[in-house]
Amino acid sequence: MLSQMEERLTSLSLEQKIGQLLVGQAEGTALSESFRRFIERVPLAGYRINGPNIEHPAQVKKLTSDIQQAYTASGLDLPVIFACDQEGGVLSVFGDCVTEFPGSMALGATGSIELTELQAQQVGWELADMGINHLLAPVADLNLEKTNPVIGVRAFGDDPAQVASHCFHFSLGANRGGVAVCAKHFPGHGNTVTDTHVGLAVNHAAEEVLRQTEYVPFKKLVDGGIDSVMVSHVVCSACSSLPASLSEEVISGLLRQEMGYDGLVISDDLAMGAVRNLYSAGEAVLRFILAGGDIAFIHDSRDSVEEAFYRLMQAVEQGELTEERINTSLKRILRFKQKIAAYQQSRKLPPISGEELARQIAEHSITLVRDPRRLLPLSPDMKLLVISPRLSNLSEADTSSQQELKLAAYVKQAFPHTVCVELAPDEAEQALAELRLQAAKADVILQGTVNAYRFPEQIAVMKELAKMRPLIAIMLRDPYDSELIPHDVTTLATYAATKQQLATLVRQLLGEVACMGGVPVRLARP
Repeated sequence: MLSQMEERLTSLSLEQKIGQLLVGQAEGTALSESFRRFIERVPLAGYRINGPNIEHPAQVKKLTSDIQQAYTASGLDLPVIFACDQEGGVLSVFGDCVTEFPGSMALGATGSIELTELQAQQVGWELADMGINHLLAPVADLNLEKTNPVIGVRAFGDDPAQVASHCFHFSLGANRGGVAVCAKHFPGHGNTVTDTHVGLAVNHAAEEVLRQTEYVPFKKLVDGGIDSVMVSHVVCSACSSLPASLSEEVISGLLRQEMGYDGLVISDDLAMGAVRNLYSAGEAVLRFILAGGDIAFIHDSRDSVEEAFYRLMQAVEQGELTEERINTSLKRILRFKQKIAAYQQSRKLPPISGEELARQIAEHSITLVRDPRRLLPLSPDMKLLVISPRLSNLSEADTSSQQELKLAAYVKQAFPHTVCVELAPDEAEQALAELRLQAAKADVILQGTVNAYRFPEQIAVMKELAKMRPLIAIMLRDPYDSELIPHDVTTLATYAATKQQLATLVRQLLGEVACMGGVPVRLARP
């Protein structure tokens, strides 16, 4: 028996049905008259909310509420999907509008599914307060490639069972907080060396290897009834010669038939280079739907969304796409919209404050990788030289540049005799002469690193300075830096540069708090 919402299928026009196959990018921080008219003309399933749409929580709440009211006023009284990439850590589109959490790999380092579930519940609660109902997380990728330019610390780790467990409990927590979730980036983006925002990424792993590794978290989430699955633009050569998002073998074959998933399938942004370099917006969306997908995400412009909308209309007129096929997706979309309404109504307040939870996560995640010279703990009267990297966005799925890196500020509060130097990761060698002068006056050097495989200049400078003074390396992002850092250098991993991670790090340098984390990826030289 069809639900009341599914029965509404018969009352929708073809234009309304096709609109439900698309999610676009919201425009501005308030609903303009131009955007309102667009909503009436092209009634999409929903919109992504990100940086340019966000000023403060009350403003976001009004924006989502006004958009929903515009749909109702236009005669389409269905819940609007409001999606966002609030993963935590390096991809935190809401910035200081919400509790600042360190992201997936830090949670993996805690070894605690309870902390993962609580963080997701807090995130869900805060997003639902603003009208956001679809969290584009958890990241179910295994980061198996240390030079991966786009996943890295966005993954919980590289162990299939552990990542699967964290993802499952993240989903439970977010649902309890009031939002639907999305497993991404199917069938896995962690074993690639190319960022699909830019170009085509290929995973060359054999089918047998994929089944034992990258498919595992997704299968657990599918078996647990995950709300939605995002299909990536990665080519898994063992499955298909096409990007997964355009591949019938991957979506209809692997995900739907083999894994048994009949929930909502969404695309990664079809404006990304991996797809847009091959096809126009309209052709990419049509291919995604024909491959078995339900909602195509397009985030570059209103023009691209309209192009896709009218291409789908044309495909129906020309017999390329049947209304029966559209109805199959519509049933999944309407069921999903029922879910987001139910999560909002049944959400539960997290048991502890966000800041207290962030502190607990910091204490349980920061990892002492090695301390061969037993430099820790440090005395507060020591003279320190702090070399702090300037944060920047390393991919389009990165909001790091919005953060003010406060490593030096937190260190200086605890160690008053501190000199601070801030450098971009690729500027370190240029400043070596000045750094030598400052190092000569210090008792200990603290050097922060960010993705040393991409910016090896940091390690070249570290090797020179470590000859002069005892040096402590603080890996502020990927722990793979440990493989390049000299083995006699004390090394810690924070996995993120959030305020609580840095404040806790300083307490650990003083010996006030133990380092309890464990690196959740395999390192060639720990």
